[in-house]
Amino acid sequence: MVNDIADDGNARAEEIDADLGGDAATQVAKLVLSASLSRAVGAHTGLTQAEIIEYLVAPYRKADEFLAGLDRVRDRAWYLHREGEAFYFKETENLGRRIERDAGQIPLPKVEQALINRLTGLFQAQSKSRAAYQEVQIMPRLDDVKLSGSRVLLVVQPDGRTPPETIRNFFEFQQEKNNVLVLSGHDSHLANEVEIRLRELYAVERIFDKLKPGDTLYEEARDKLEELSGRFTKAVSGAYNRLFFPGGDGELVMATIDNGLSFGEGEHSAEAQIEKLLASVRCDNKLALDMLDELPAYWAMAETYLWPAKDRRVPWRDLVMRAKTDPTWPWMPGARGLEVLRDEALKQGRWRQTPEGHIEKGPFPAEKTSVNVTVLRTTRETGETSLSVTPRNAGGSPRVYVLKNASVSEQDEQVQDLEDYRTTEATLYFIAVDSSGKYETGPATRWTADLTIRHEVHKVADTRKVELRCTPHAEMRFTLDGTNPKEGAIYTAPFGVPPSGCGILIAARAGEVEKSTKIQIPPAGDDRVIIDDGNPARLAETKRVSMDTTDRAFGFIQRFKDRSDTLLRGVQIILGEGENAVQVRFNERELTAAAIETAIKGIRQALGDERAGVQILIKGGVTFADGYALKEFAELAGVELRPGDVIQE
Repeated sequence: MVNDIADDGNARAEEIDADLGGDAATQVAKLVLSASLSRAVGAHTGLTQAEIIEYLVAPYRKADEFLAGLDRVRDRAWYLHREGEAFYFKETENLGRRIERDAGQIPLPKVEQALINRLTGLFQAQSKSRAAYQEVQIMPRLDDVKLSGSRVLLVVQPDGRTPPETIRNFFEFQQEKNNVLVLSGHDSHLANEVEIRLRELYAVERIFDKLKPGDTLYEEARDKLEELSGRFTKAVSGAYNRLFFPGGDGELVMATIDNGLSFGEGEHSAEAQIEKLLASVRCDNKLALDMLDELPAYWAMAETYLWPAKDRRVPWRDLVMRAKTDPTWPWMPGARGLEVLRDEALKQGRWRQTPEGHIEKGPFPAEKTSVNVTVLRTTRETGETSLSVTPRNAGGSPRVYVLKNASVSEQDEQVQDLEDYRTTEATLYFIAVDSSGKYETGPATRWTADLTIRHEVHKVADTRKVELRCTPHAEMRFTLDGTNPKEGAIYTAPFGVPPSGCGILIAARAGEVEKSTKIQIPPAGDDRVIIDDGNPARLAETKRVSMDTTDRAFGFIQRFKDRSDTLLRGVQIILGEGENAVQVRFNERELTAAAIETAIKGIRQALGDERAGVQILIKGGVTFADGYALKEFAELAGVELRPGDVIQE
């Protein structure tokens, strides 16, 4: 009774009344005490909240003041207990007293580590983008902090040992000044409140962990745990209310977090609220959350802040370092924000990247004309190739000229049909001329055909002769003894081969194009296709492959998508059926199975049909790292191999 109810102003209830300016707490305590004294068997012990208010409410006394008094007594009294809905006094200490006693006995190192663990959980970057910061350090020794790599949030305890002046001194001696964010406060009293609430929470957690459902204190401890957890986060919210970020004239700028931080999920997380504040006018739009919507503005800022005044070409690593060291540069969102800004500028031609890794800003010299040449088809019988010729930077009425060597000029043949220019040559040079004179004529574009060498074995009486063909037409030399074919006999007519079979080395040359290959002729009467599992192999360009079902197409993709050494040419992808089908041709570009899969996904997404049927046609041959892979491919694609289909040199 002395501790909780009456002790010349020193009891818990009396101290509460002194704080509230009344006597409601003492009246509540005395009333509950009187209802707790009965020793009779089966007697009613204790009072519910409703009963307490009913007994105490009187004229000019509102129920609210007694409710407030009861809440305070529940929180601070040592011997007030609750069973069900009834409150009563008992000579044993209650849960609140146990929490208070245990909290005071927790060693300071344990409290500090527990605070670090809990603050880490509250402030860690949870979002996928991690726009404002990517790393969190809780209560570090500022002398030990090294800023490098990702942007870091430092949570500094707001007490007398770390005033804002210390934070500013730390910032002054950092090189990567634009790579740090500091969260702290200004009130040491609030920092002490955080420690008090943490001690209480730590104590009730230890008590609750030892209880099990059905124990007398289980439900009360569970409710107390929830209550103290809320009090702790509220104390943290009040104490850590100042954000320091690089800006202004190159110094730390402070922003106050109005109404404190909340600690939830998604947009209610501390991270999301910090991001929103940093992206606001109050923080001078330090965080560029709108980067992708305002790319031209941020490109212009980068060209002003990150490039030296007289340089147009700068190493990328230098730009990255300037972004980290210049406090006036806004933060691009996420760890890769600056890279995204760069990549978008490169895509749109605002910046250019050199092979050495330098980034060059515009304005760039005026573009010169150029020509893009694409193979449409090649006729095997005649060796004629159909080309699509596309002039670039050549105005609205471009003229294209063609010649077999690089000296092509406006006095040479003019291409009349740009959509279907036909030729039997193996090497051609094209130039584009802008009729308006706006664009200067650029250097000639060289196009070379891919020489396709084929053979056919003819039986003549009791001998065999091999006929060679090349498209486009080329001079061919060959040997049968394994010597250099470039020094062999010139092919003019079918030639005989021994009954035991042999290997034929062939070297073809047409214009500026050369190609070598090896043909294996099996013994007479043996029509099998000979494949060496261990040597590189190639499916001939003349072998047309059709994977005409979705299942077969993806069977090939799944097996070969991790094989970057399997390359396909002349690929055509067909999605959908009938008049709604879409065809994409890659012509002479070599593709991996992984690239084909990416293309299919992109086209399906563009069509809005993730289940569109797929067919894959291959008209330019396939290169494999070894013969075994070729055999696997033939089985998956349903390809029947015949003599002459497989080339192994």
